[in-house]
Amino acid sequence: MKDLFKRFIPQFSTLLVICLIAGYGFIKKDFIDTKSKYIYRPTVIIDAGHGGFDGGAVASDGTVEKDINLSIAKKLGVLLNFSGFDIIMTRTDDTATNTIEGSIAKRKKSDLKNRLELMEKNKDAIYVSIHLNKFTTSSANGAQVFYTPNFKEASTLGGEIQSSITSLLQPDNTRVIKMGTSSTYILKNAKVPAVIVECGFLSNTNELKKLKDKKYQTQMSFAIAAGILNFYKE
Repeated sequence: MKDLFKRFIPQFSTLLVICLIAGYGFIKKDFIDTKSKYIYRPTVIIDAGHGGFDGGAVASDGTVEKDINLSIAKKLGVLLNFSGFDIIMTRTDDTATNTIEGSIAKRKKSDLKNRLELMEKNKDAIYVSIHLNKFTTSSANGAQVFYTPNFKEASTLGGEIQSSITSLLQPDNTRVIKMGTSSTYILKNAKVPAVIVECGFLSNTNELKKLKDKKYQTQMSFAIAAGILNFYKE
């Protein structure tokens, strides 16, 4: 049954999201302000990691991280927008967000600061950054979520996403969420509850094949979306 479910997620993702909305009372109950009677639409900043001059990790077959990040992020944006969220994308094509030219280091610094500025401008949002992993050992596999220590809600958000990916897509995944360290600029300086979702390993042959598959990318985006819905339900 689980294999059948995973097989048809791309075809029935919209229907499943509708079921989630109905089950959670997402729009009709949870986010209606009883005083003003307006519907509250939570904001999610979806960050497709890297982009433009910054390709991110590169697989042995030449697959570049930034492209898969963007594909999963855009699919996630569609699902969440349909589910009643306001969506802000850090990028929607193969461009970086830097506004300063010069050396790669200067462009990278500008790029990261501009992503942080989106948090500054949207203090009521959550921030979900999509990335891929790479390791020297090809056996490493499985998605893992990292969260900012700056907001206690971030660990809850990360836990819900990790749990959702495990239960819906990667039942053998034993990884647990981890708090981001000072080496992760975005999580160290986050101005809102923020997580980085490392969706898998480019260095693992089997996982790379999945990550390049459009249907699997849809499954991953759906699992992340379900985790975000669970977070707001809690």
